[in-house]
Amino acid sequence: MANSILDEYPADMPQEGEAASRRSRLVSEFFDHMNRQDLPWVVMNNYDGLPEVIPSDIDFSIPPSLFGRLDAFIRDFAERADARLVQKIWHGNMKCAYILATGPKGAREFVQLDFFTAFSTKGAPSLIAHEDLVAGRRALKNFHVPRPEIELVFTVMRRLFKNDWSERHCARIAELADQIGDPDWLPAGYAWMRPTLEAARRGDLASVTARRAADWARLRKTGRMNQSFGQKLAEVTLQARRLAARIRDETGQLIILAAPQGSLSAAALDTLDLVFHRRVFVGANGGLMLFAKLALLKRRKGLIFVLAGSDNPSGDAVARRATKLGLADQILYGQGALGTNLQGLGLPASQFSSDGMVIEKIVDIQAAKTERAVARGGTQTSGSGR
Repeated sequence: MANSILDEYPADMPQEGEAASRRSRLVSEFFDHMNRQDLPWVVMNNYDGLPEVIPSDIDFSIPPSLFGRLDAFIRDFAERADARLVQKIWHGNMKCAYILATGPKGAREFVQLDFFTAFSTKGAPSLIAHEDLVAGRRALKNFHVPRPEIELVFTVMRRLFKNDWSERHCARIAELADQIGDPDWLPAGYAWMRPTLEAARRGDLASVTARRAADWARLRKTGRMNQSFGQKLAEVTLQARRLAARIRDETGQLIILAAPQGSLSAAALDTLDLVFHRRVFVGANGGLMLFAKLALLKRRKGLIFVLAGSDNPSGDAVARRATKLGLADQILYGQGALGTNLQGLGLPASQFSSDGMVIEKIVDIQAAKTERAVARGGTQTSGSGR
């Protein structure tokens, strides 16, 4: 295995905000890896503090030629960086995310990298092409960002989709607008956006929020107009294929926890939230409908803990039924021996005495699931080559 940049730093370096953390160094190394491809790419938003400060997932716009072989590309990078690929989420047409784990066992840190080849949202496809996103891109540290005109429109579109306008977003709009010298920069197709831009630039959050419903309707109409009938038909077919892959490849996990719920610290659960989308604790039988919901949640990046054992005997029936239905992945238990009721389930069982041990066991299972999903292929990112 090639030497990793992570090997050059001591494990006890200060955390984010003081000096580069392990995941910050992983992100920096990934930027360098991207630059070596000699392809046009950009980081789309929340990039000001990167790579030292990582506020959330990192959004990349990349060309289709790279997207088509992204599985192998990410797997190759993870191997070189001594990282682990623990999640792959196929979000939509030419949209995919990967979660990498870095750091030693028992002290994992996670980074989510999101990729797309054009900006679109649910209900508003085909909004900004990759060629427009990277045109006039600017270098920042060892990565690239879009020109202010593109980022401004992109920011507005995201706020309309998420419906989360805030004073911070208005301030960002004003900051970007001040960097644009041409007063007629806004494309004619987005002229309807101008009153919102002007209100945001003034810091008039009430007006911006009041316009959201009408603006969102216009944005959805714009997206639909950007697609031909053939493209719309292909989108429907693609989404059916994506749904089949999401059913086939679990992005969630069900754990039988033979220990008190409080044995997992809030910090550990917050860390696992970087890998899974939703966390659920189940302690009593809820009928077949419960298991149908759990099966769905396992395919939607859910982390499920079934509380069972001597501390939660009412959950033993849930554990048995979940195992019989093929939903349970492993058993984690705390102090003392594992009860005979749970020993007979035939699941991998591990005793833990720390948060780090719990996280590692969960990561082991999820990394194996992700490896199987990548090996099966059949997605837009499954093309061969590195």
